[in-house]
Amino acid sequence: MKNSLQSPSSFPLTLEVAGFRFNGMNLLDMFGESLVMWETATGNIVYMNEAARVLYDYTLAESQTLSVDDIFPSRDGLADRAFSVTTTSHRKRSGVFFPVQATCRTLAQDSEEIMMMVVADISPENLARDDVALASDIQRGFLPGDLVGEPDVEVRSIYRPMFLISGDMFGYHWDPSGRILNGYIYDLMGHGVPAALQTSALMVLFRQAFEDEDRIGSSLTEKLQWVNDTAAERFLSDSFAAAICFRLDLRRKTLSYCAAGINAFLHGVNGELRKVPTPGSLLGLSSRVEFGSGEISVQPGDYFLFTSDGFLDLLEGTEPLRMTFSDAYDHLFQIGYTGASRDDLSALCIHIR
Repeated sequence: MKNSLQSPSSFPLTLEVAGFRFNGMNLLDMFGESLVMWETATGNIVYMNEAARVLYDYTLAESQTLSVDDIFPSRDGLADRAFSVTTTSHRKRSGVFFPVQATCRTLAQDSEEIMMMVVADISPENLARDDVALASDIQRGFLPGDLVGEPDVEVRSIYRPMFLISGDMFGYHWDPSGRILNGYIYDLMGHGVPAALQTSALMVLFRQAFEDEDRIGSSLTEKLQWVNDTAAERFLSDSFAAAICFRLDLRRKTLSYCAAGINAFLHGVNGELRKVPTPGSLLGLSSRVEFGSGEISVQPGDYFLFTSDGFLDLLEGTEPLRMTFSDAYDHLFQIGYTGASRDDLSALCIHIR
């Protein structure tokens, strides 16, 4: 790949890859990092990519008239070295200074005429936002992927936090030899970091409840009771959660469920989607709880939508709907990703083939 610099009035950076030449600024604008290029002789900024223009609050036209001293007044030749990394302060268009880490190097190995600088905002609020984004990635790592390759059953999920991190989580385990699908979904009160931390702890409890049947018990009620008793000791005093767990046994052709505060799930049979009421006590409030449980006969073509409260609140009305599994999933997906959400939204969608 070659690069050459032309005048700012044309293309400041032209790239050549495999014989094709194109405007390299389009590529630089795709980067999430803030990039600034300037002439060492004059200090004039040759180009700011879009991330840098947002960071410093300049328009594209305004950036073409700037000097590097306008944003980096304390550089004193430091940034003109062949390579340097420094923690310093930069200046926004408004005149406000903010802390950054700036990595500077010459754009070409055989020339120091043009310098490029990568800028990272290290102000506390920005670092906190980065930490939350990392926590979001870690939280998503707890979630299972969709199950689409099995001949008997299909599992598809939806996960949309209100912010980056969520108070909703879900999980499932498919036993192909026993043809049994166990699963759960829960919705912890609140949003943000405290809810996300407790949500992750609750995920550990649900996994343990379904993996350690010798100690905890095999029935869904026993599992949910154990999660409730254990969570009550670890939740904050004003915290609680709603949950539902289920077991789909394809050999017996039944779906068993046990609910704790998630008041309904959706059952599709013969192309008709209906709500199934599931009253039950919330998790974490008391050791004396009553769960809503039941069992439903199933057949090939049936499907189930287990959702968090955020979805149930959006699915208004009690009239049955005519739709296939794919239509129902697409309907939920559209509800979840249209406009700004007022709650965390999660769903486990089960289709019996």
